[in-house]
Amino acid sequence: EYTTWSTKELQNWLDAHNVPYPSNTPSQAELQSAVKAHWDSASQWTADQFSKAQVAFSSYKADAFDTWDESRLREFLLEQGVVNPSGTREQLVLLAKQKWRQYSATKSAGSFASSASAQASTAVYGDSWQQASKSVSSIAALATDNTAATLDDTKDYVYSTWDDNRIRAYLQEHGVVSPPATPRNKLLAKMKETYISATSPIYKAWSDSYLHQWLLSHGILKDNATKRREELLTLMDRYYYDAKTSVWDTWNDSQLKEWLIQHDVVKSDAQLQREKLHKLVSENYAHAHDSTWAAWKDSDMRQWLIDHGYLRSDAQKTREDLIRLMNDKYTDASARTAAYLTWPDARLRAYLREHGYSDTQLPTTRASLLQEVRTRWVQSSGGASSLWRRVRDIFDSGIEIAEDKLGQILEILTGSAEGAKEGAKAGAREANEKHNAQKVEL
Repeated sequence: EYTTWSTKELQNWLDAHNVPYPSNTPSQAELQSAVKAHWDSASQWTADQFSKAQVAFSSYKADAFDTWDESRLREFLLEQGVVNPSGTREQLVLLAKQKWRQYSATKSAGSFASSASAQASTAVYGDSWQQASKSVSSIAALATDNTAATLDDTKDYVYSTWDDNRIRAYLQEHGVVSPPATPRNKLLAKMKETYISATSPIYKAWSDSYLHQWLLSHGILKDNATKRREELLTLMDRYYYDAKTSVWDTWNDSQLKEWLIQHDVVKSDAQLQREKLHKLVSENYAHAHDSTWAAWKDSDMRQWLIDHGYLRSDAQKTREDLIRLMNDKYTDASARTAAYLTWPDARLRAYLREHGYSDTQLPTTRASLLQEVRTRWVQSSGGASSLWRRVRDIFDSGIEIAEDKLGQILEILTGSAEGAKEGAKAGAREANEKHNAQKVEL
């Protein structure tokens, strides 16, 4: 399939797999030759890898990865056995798609399928009792930040501190019969099924300590000072998000229909159920002009068009004019499909808090939130890509890992020259001993 790839796609694949190629404008033939030489080794599967992939990929299509951010892609690739996945977001997307295609091809060929199916089911879901009684978190769920996978029944829920009699009474009130001799772990499993299904949003079922930990880990709280449950829930109302939730998941039926009408997807007299409305919005949202350009200020669009020669500096243009020009001239597909464009407002706010904003500094409109997130998103993406290129260039500059090279790398990673020198001395000795025996991988 790589024979139909563009030069950029070939380079992305080679970079994602740490395969060297000529740095001075390599030809299409040279790039294809390099990909061909490493294609088979990058495409081989073990039975264990196929078992994991069967669980992870069964819920996705290849184009799903286009909407993922870098951290989610890296987590997913790590689960698929990619050692320290690095590179730009485009390279990570390409690598995830390749893994998906490899899985699809292996599945179609029938390899590993019969044995892997049972192994994957048992590995992820447990035995028959566990499948029936426990809230399940699969490898795919772990890769997509499924919060419930990290909660402990014995301490992380509101009911975790209840005694057995209170738990039985609650279950009985909700029509769940538990024999008197039912052990506590099974009572808690039934509580998870019953209590959480009746609780919305889900975090209202969490214990105070877990609410506090979630807010602390997402940069909303800055210290361990105790807060009342009401205060914690108020913060959760403002900042909580599920990694699988998109902005339209928070809309009611009227909002879904209104968006579809405004974007000429359905007519105003259309009679559609919520499931159909939701599906139509999810299929069209990313392609709508205002979804992409809402993250750009007028001044940003104007400056980009001027810098690239598409607009005179003295030209007077309305926002609609600027959007029309940007949509026609701006060709960076990754920026136009950036994951944050579909995030709910709560996740946008949480992202900004994690990047240094205080609560009082947060914008109040979705457009303003998107514009601030975009600024930091571009800075983060550019920094990661630049860092990777600089580290790779240092390693590519010679065979021996000299003390000064490790010092340079540590300085890049820490932003400080002091301290890097001392760490480099010990690291250089150890690294040079190993270098001739195996390839150094970042």
